[in-house]
Amino acid sequence: MVSRRLLAYDTTNFYTYIASNNPRNQLAQRGHNKQGRHNLRQVGLSYVLDGENGLSLCHHLYRGNVADTEEFSTSLARMLNMLDRCQIARDSVTLVCDKGSAALANTVELQEAGVGWISALPWNQAPAAFRERAVEQLPLCSSAQPGVRAAAEKLLVHGQEYLCVLKYSASFAGEQLHSLTTTLSKVLQALRRFAMELNKPQARWKENQIRSKIQRWLSAQFLEKLIRYQIESQDGRWRLQFEFDTTAWQWLINHRLGRTVLLTNRMDWTAEQVAMGYSGQQEVERVFRGLKDGDWLGWGPMYHWTDRKIRIHAFYCMLGISLLQHLHKQAQSAWDGISMEQLLEELRQIQQFVLLYPPQGEKGPNRVATVLSKQTLTQQALAKTLGLDQLHITQRG
Repeated sequence: MVSRRLLAYDTTNFYTYIASNNPRNQLAQRGHNKQGRHNLRQVGLSYVLDGENGLSLCHHLYRGNVADTEEFSTSLARMLNMLDRCQIARDSVTLVCDKGSAALANTVELQEAGVGWISALPWNQAPAAFRERAVEQLPLCSSAQPGVRAAAEKLLVHGQEYLCVLKYSASFAGEQLHSLTTTLSKVLQALRRFAMELNKPQARWKENQIRSKIQRWLSAQFLEKLIRYQIESQDGRWRLQFEFDTTAWQWLINHRLGRTVLLTNRMDWTAEQVAMGYSGQQEVERVFRGLKDGDWLGWGPMYHWTDRKIRIHAFYCMLGISLLQHLHKQAQSAWDGISMEQLLEELRQIQQFVLLYPPQGEKGPNRVATVLSKQTLTQQALAKTLGLDQLHITQRG
């Protein structure tokens, strides 16, 4: 059941409610939390799954103050041990990573490990002439990847020649545009309110305080390029002026949104093959969202305080993810294209009721009848494929 082609790798962290003065564990430490809960102690999780079947292959729980790039060496050693133990040739595997693992040291380790790999390259490390190529110059991919364009070129990166692929996704561009406009609207409104506050006679702001506050608002991606501001002192009070840079906005639309630069040592692959391979990494991100949002199974709140119990908690969560992914794979044959969220919702609606009736005589037993809920075509197909009939409660005599 485990594919030997693509292994997707990524890391995340989960905040905890472990008290600051609790000395019973070393895993929970403060660090940059990806859910914005920087005030809480957190644990990190590195995770590898089969990019085709979605099975959890290995995971590692690590201290919350360890950076993703530092964790990569530990995770890679565990992955190589798994491949060697299962007698899977390293060169037959392609490891898919995000840009957080694209450091020079990690690239060297991957080369020495003898595995194939695909990684997202940080935007500023790709040549400008390649990454800003016009969308019309990028060939369209096949119908298997709708709305995706990709072009490949051999370039010198990290002191060695690799295959670089510029991938443009229309749907990804739309997601970025929606997120950016929402954030932009909030920040512009906040700047307007702050400028009016500075105009009040009782305002007592210092320059460093003003700049620090504005920089926090502009820390989101792309905002520093889109919003220009200036502050000046007049009559003993600070004045704030800001504007929206329409030229930078147009450049962002034409040359940045929807683009991802990929790096791989698979020199004989086509641009479409590399783009398709990297899409397997999205499966890991989908798992992380399912864990954090609780739509699949809830990681938190985690009521554990020792390292050993936290590791056990991670183990059965990852085991549950494998079971869910296996069920989802089976469900595809019953209802093609069904998402994990739709699958879980349909299964929740398949219910069985036990109806109790009064006895016919004064001393007779209660009459019992079992009734299944009314099922849609989708639910009937899923029940048959997944063998839910075996879970049917039969009436006992």
